Amino acid sequence: MFGIKLNPKKSVQVPSRFNVYTMDPFIASFIDEEGDAESKSFAVDFSVLEFADPVAIVVMSNLFEYLKLLNVKVTLIGLANRSEGVIFLDDSGFFLQYHGSMLRPHAALRDTTLPLKLVANPKAIPYLYADVIPWIAQRLQTTAIALGTLRVTLQEVFHNINDHSGVQVGCVFIQHFPKKNEINIAISDFGTGIPKNVRKVQPEANDQEALVLAIKEGFTSKSNVQNRGAGLAILMNYVALRNRGTVIITSGRGNLSAVYDKAKVKITARSRVSHYPGTLVNVILKTDTLNEFVSDVEHEEFSW
Repeated sequence: MFGIKLNPKKSVQVPSRFNVYTMDPFIASFIDEEGDAESKSFAVDFSVLEFADPVAIVVMSNLFEYLKLLNVKVTLIGLANRSEGVIFLDDSGFFLQYHGSMLRPHAALRDTTLPLKLVANPKAIPYLYADVIPWIAQRLQTTAIALGTLRVTLQEVFHNINDHSGVQVGCVFIQHFPKKNEINIAISDFGTGIPKNVRKVQPEANDQEALVLAIKEGFTSKSNVQNRGAGLAILMNYVALRNRGTVIITSGRGNLSAVYDKAKVKITARSRVSHYPGTLVNVILKTDTLNEFVSDVEHEEFSW
């Protein structure tokens, strides 16, 4: 069982712009690389927060859920700040989940977001079918049936995290950015992480090498996984090649990205200075090219 360092109550400042670039120092303020909590009690200060993206929201949620498992007390302070970032978190249901109530009586979910969701393993796929795909279809003004390929792709993401994380709950947050023609999907768990699972069969692989192995079809760290690595490969090809979007996978000290480059999928693996305690999958879909796939599916459905 992970431990708790017997330090006095620690105050941690939420960064003014909280995103993938500022998440590492924030995580390290709470837990070390071994998973031990840096204190038995934390005060999390939101007084300077101006902006938080989907990655930041699932990171905070993962942290608070993890600390809850360790029986570490977390108090939210600086909530008098009514910046755009704090108001957005309030409208997204974050404070309802972790403060016990919304900050504003008129706080309400925005039509550009799905609320923060804690997804237990058995409920992950039903959540995808009943909530995620219908919501994306509504944002694109199409039908859930027409988004069949997207559904299968995201289903593989949930399967990969559920099969390998070793934890019961993941965090999901989805936001539509109409001006950017993007839907940003962040899915994360604070479980075992991909590199540790890969090293069960490839002990010599470092973290970035492990991520490259994990997206190869035919590779698996579990003999009973039927897709044998196909899930992440499908994700990379669908999003980067066909949708011209972006996929970023972060786990341990490894980072892997897939982008569209000259009619091919460009895969880049890098080492990270900081350790991510689990797996983070960030999928950025381009909504203007998603509509092309809707047309493709509709044509296929009416062919005999």
